[in-house]
Amino acid sequence: MKKNILLLILLFLIQISVSFASSNETDQQALLAFQNLIITSHNHFLANNWTKNTSFCSWYGVTCTEKRQRVVALALPSLQLQVTISPSLANLSFLSVLNLQNNSFRGGIPYGIGHMPRLRVIDVKNNQLNGSIPTSLFQVFNTGEFKNNSLTSIIPPSVGNATKLMNFDLSGNRVSGNIPKEVGNLSQLTDLYLYNNQLTGFIPATLFNISSLLALSLGINSLSGPLLLDEGNIVSNLNFLSTYHNQISGCIPSNICQLTELNFLSISINNITGDITRNIGCLSKLERFYIGENPMEGTVPTSLGNISTLQYLDCVDNWLKGKIPQELGKLSNLGELSIANNSNLIGQIPEAMFNITSRGEFQPLQVIIFRTLKNFTWETISLKGKFHCS
Repeated sequence: MKKNILLLILLFLIQISVSFASSNETDQQALLAFQNLIITSHNHFLANNWTKNTSFCSWYGVTCTEKRQRVVALALPSLQLQVTISPSLANLSFLSVLNLQNNSFRGGIPYGIGHMPRLRVIDVKNNQLNGSIPTSLFQVFNTGEFKNNSLTSIIPPSVGNATKLMNFDLSGNRVSGNIPKEVGNLSQLTDLYLYNNQLTGFIPATLFNISSLLALSLGINSLSGPLLLDEGNIVSNLNFLSTYHNQISGCIPSNICQLTELNFLSISINNITGDITRNIGCLSKLERFYIGENPMEGTVPTSLGNISTLQYLDCVDNWLKGKIPQELGKLSNLGELSIANNSNLIGQIPEAMFNITSRGEFQPLQVIIFRTLKNFTWETISLKGKFHCS
């Protein structure tokens, strides 16, 4: 009886050993197949480092688990690696992190990579990849860095099922179509960068209901329609919002005050009309505010003077009128003010503005650009810092 038990244990251990060896062999073969597709100079250190004479777990850029010796991370950034990403990488079934950024990979992202159950981070930014992102990939990763490639296609509505997605950077590609409203279902999303693509359509109001979202960058696209926030209470922690250089129209939403955590807001170079909302001072944490190159009318709201954190204010090429309010002199952190090409502004520049001495790294108000303000009077102004007038 005891002999039978010992025999069973021995057979079990042998089976496990064979299984481990087979799995390790699979990982090694997957890495070698990947290496074979890479075109580099013959003396490239990777060709000499990745050899069968040493354990693949000791190869450059490879990280393995201690016990099972399975590949969990592959990091080969900035090595001038070329050609395609081998489909064999999909056989690294324990892979959690894939970092191939800053190389010269071309072609598409292999379909099989979207079926790697443990993959959490994929970073392929700054390459020459084209085609689309496999939709299955959205089901597994939580960080996707695809910036500065030549990826095309659209963002599929199924992205709303990517419940693990936290960081997604698709900027600097050729992605077209709409931003699907289903993106609003991504309850763990913190950073969404889609700038410099070919996106069209409206900005979904559902984006502003993602309480985890901290940064939303949509500049340099062809997005249109009004900038809308959902009615009712919005639980938002958004601190970075950029929609510059699009075709957005309408007014600044009246309920923008619900974005209480904003410290960066850029809506420049659009077709936004109407006034700068009078209660804009409610954005008490705002540090940078860019609204230039919009056909906005109305006066400069006095409530801007309540934003004590404001460091940069850009109102270039609007249709603003009236006087610059005295309240702007209270902006003790203001480092740059530009209101060039607003020919309907009249009156006198508040002297208090030239007494601003910003704290920290900022010097006294350095850049004050008032070009084409022909109706201003200058006689009583004691200028400090640099002044540009044309």
